[in-house]
Amino acid sequence: MIPSEKDLQELGVFEDFLNSIGFKRIEGAVFGLLVLSDTPLTSDEIEKTLNLSQSATSTALKTLAHYGAIETRENRENRKKEHSAKNDSLSIVASIFRKRDQEKILGLKKAAEKILKTKEDPETPSYKRLESIISTSEIAESVMNFVFGLAEREIPDQYPQIIKRLPKALDLIAKSVEPVDVLTNSVKTFINNRPWSKSKEDLR
Repeated sequence: MIPSEKDLQELGVFEDFLNSIGFKRIEGAVFGLLVLSDTPLTSDEIEKTLNLSQSATSTALKTLAHYGAIETRENRENRKKEHSAKNDSLSIVASIFRKRDQEKILGLKKAAEKILKTKEDPETPSYKRLESIISTSEIAESVMNFVFGLAEREIPDQYPQIIKRLPKALDLIAKSVEPVDVLTNSVKTFINNRPWSKSKEDLR
């Protein structure tokens, strides 16, 4: 079922957001349409609703599928392929982080580490800046690993409880006197070993 005209007026929000993180506006419009649709849509329906060409629609769908934002299934009755946005938005964010940002951050960190090895005086401004880049990269990696860990466990019903606990955890980390690399490893260990329960009581 095609979303109402009122809902379609909000597609610009999706276009702007996805465009701001590196996607094309067309991809944002297609994703927004699928998010707002209560039923899966065929390529023809997407083309007509958004007034797009067949090739533009196909390219947008392939890109969104590549980043895990949508899923495609064949309708058994009419054999047509139908597209829908995934219900778990966190898995989408995790996929985008993993494919687009994790590699860049890791590259920056490795470059900083390589240059740092050539520096002899740890008191120079350049040495301290490189150390800061490495530490910041490790913090970013920890945040992304946290998101990846939640997405892999597929527990969207527990997100509200996790969000309630997050500020306290972040505050504890911010006030800690431990080195960043120790904090990073602690967060990674917590994410990898946490036996996320299906019971919401465990997160209260």
